[in-house]
Amino acid sequence: MVNWHGTVILFKDSLALIKLDHTLAGLYIWETVFTAGFELGILTGKRRYRWTIWLYLGTRYTALLGFILFIIGSDSGNVSCRPLGIMEFASAYASWTFASLIIVLRVIAIWNREIFVSSFAVGIWLAGIALHTYSLTTLEPSYNAVLEVCIILNLRKSLVNAVGILVVDILLLVSMLIGLLRYAHRSPNGIWPFLYQQCIIWIALAAVAEVPLVVFLILDLNDAWNGMFTGPTIAILSIGAARMYRSLCQHGCLTDFVSFEPPRVSPGTSTSNPQYRSATHGPIHFAVATQSSGTATTSDAPVFMPADHKSGFVHEATKKKAGYETA
Repeated sequence: MVNWHGTVILFKDSLALIKLDHTLAGLYIWETVFTAGFELGILTGKRRYRWTIWLYLGTRYTALLGFILFIIGSDSGNVSCRPLGIMEFASAYASWTFASLIIVLRVIAIWNREIFVSSFAVGIWLAGIALHTYSLTTLEPSYNAVLEVCIILNLRKSLVNAVGILVVDILLLVSMLIGLLRYAHRSPNGIWPFLYQQCIIWIALAAVAEVPLVVFLILDLNDAWNGMFTGPTIAILSIGAARMYRSLCQHGCLTDFVSFEPPRVSPGTSTSNPQYRSATHGPIHFAVATQSSGTATTSDAPVFMPADHKSGFVHEATKKKAGYETA
């Protein structure tokens, strides 16, 4: 039987962990540099500014900071391990916080800001922050003179945090999926299937990234294996969240869209030429298509429209009937 805590095995596993995290750091830096054109486009005015870009930047660059701190801790000899190790994990946790907040905003928008769902999403997101804060207090960074690196001892104490964050992500993603399935009939051509596809991908990424981390923390083979999947988890989640944010912005960011209640039919009047009125609910605008002509009033198919554009994703049948305008 393998003695996972033996000196030779622990040395080999720790060396493998260092090589893995160096590889991930290089890949993440490459990803950040070669996709920086998105944020540069916003700085130069070529892309429209949206306030959610700060969540995107937070997701990307706090993870980048965490990998840079790891490189400093592993390649700079005997450094002050405790503050460096805590800052490294704080950066990783911050990246998760920003990425999960993007999910929260999607949940709120998809559910049309229903108070119960919105409160639930924000509440469990805050619970995740509390778990991360607690986990930071349990870290035990230590300098390994043999490997000449700063390592985290007794990382199994973060098991509660890892399980809690997995549960938080699952709850948020399931809430998003339920909203997408519930309100699928309200979507315009293109955007709803696209959101559904992204939700499925996000669930898969969360499973691939977080389940192995939880499993090996439960197994508690040794300190090296306890930390083996921390780097991959942060890299997968941050890259995945950033890529899906950029992809959605090609269609129009989710905060530009809102759904509303299904159309109502008032008996006693007839339909004719449709007219479009736009309503405003807080910072988000949406369009409602109505038809009237003497004896009946109906509403056309639901229309998703960007809040600050004169055109958007409009149902094809609606566009054939008449023009539209937004507030």
